[in-house]
Amino acid sequence: MIEVRDGLRVADQQAIEAVEAVILDVGHGNCAVLRDGDRCVIVDAKSDKLLYRELIASGVRRIEHLVLSHADSDHIAGALRLLPNDDFEIGTVWLNADSDKDSLKWHELLVLLSQLTRDGRIKTRVGICDQQDWELSVGRVMIDVLHPGLLDIGHGTGRAGTVRPEMTTNGLSVVLRVLLDGHPALLLPGDLDAAGLENLVGRSKDANAHVLVYPHHGGHSGASSERDFAKQLCEVVDPSVVVFSMGRGSFRNPLREVIEQIGLSIPQARVACTQLSPNCHAGEVPVFRPSHLLDRPSAGMASNRCCAGSLRITVGDGGVLVAPAPEDHATWIEGHVDDPMCNPRVWLPSPRGA
Repeated sequence: MIEVRDGLRVADQQAIEAVEAVILDVGHGNCAVLRDGDRCVIVDAKSDKLLYRELIASGVRRIEHLVLSHADSDHIAGALRLLPNDDFEIGTVWLNADSDKDSLKWHELLVLLSQLTRDGRIKTRVGICDQQDWELSVGRVMIDVLHPGLLDIGHGTGRAGTVRPEMTTNGLSVVLRVLLDGHPALLLPGDLDAAGLENLVGRSKDANAHVLVYPHHGGHSGASSERDFAKQLCEVVDPSVVVFSMGRGSFRNPLREVIEQIGLSIPQARVACTQLSPNCHAGEVPVFRPSHLLDRPSAGMASNRCCAGSLRITVGDGGVLVAPAPEDHATWIEGHVDDPMCNPRVWLPSPRGA
């Protein structure tokens, strides 16, 4: 049950005590809230306003860890306003150095972190790699860092040298595998590219997860073949649900060849775009709010741009559960989307409880 208090939506006590992962619809960008009761870990923060509403509604007042996968604006912009907000206590901010990212937002964030750390308001850890040994975990939310490796962050970004390959900002994206109550529920790869994926595969880390948030919002990964990249990623993760955190109108994501390859690699996988892709529906968006959407903050809700909207991942008797319900989502796609790249009836019912 949800009640309204001081203009903000607040969940009942049972919902507040839940163990869950929420993929927020932030448009073109990423933000995941991983929560056990009133303690949480946030991975990337594109929008501070949506994140603020989600945290308040969930009863969160302490953010144990804020993890920034890499330095791109659509992953860090919301942190600039979230960090100095006195409504939340923040434990540790985690990030990796990036000598190639010469953006104003990245510089502003580093200046802010320096000030807040000096004032004793937060801790800052520069250097996330696969040696972290579950340090990011909170209660029943267990988080394993799969990438980058120690050699990767030691060399950092830059051109190829005599002993190191070329590594980009995307190649050093932090990749996290999230277990909810012991179930491998979610893989968050940031904007992992082909070089980063090769490094991850070479270390033979277990990357299997029920839900994959696809890197680059379903756009170009920098690989020579997007089909090959999608195929290798699907083989490594073997997800039941593939989520594209994307904004309608920003870019024409996800790419058709990516969706087609996912369908070939994992025929029963559910595809869920947070917002309605122009590749699926070129015309006007529906004039009413779809009934299948969750009552969670969503960037596309006010303008009816949502497809799946924000998604909630929990664990139940059937294993890992993903809402909105696939049946309701599929019915809406069939009734309102002109040319859906996914085939929703292929993934009904999902064989692994999605």
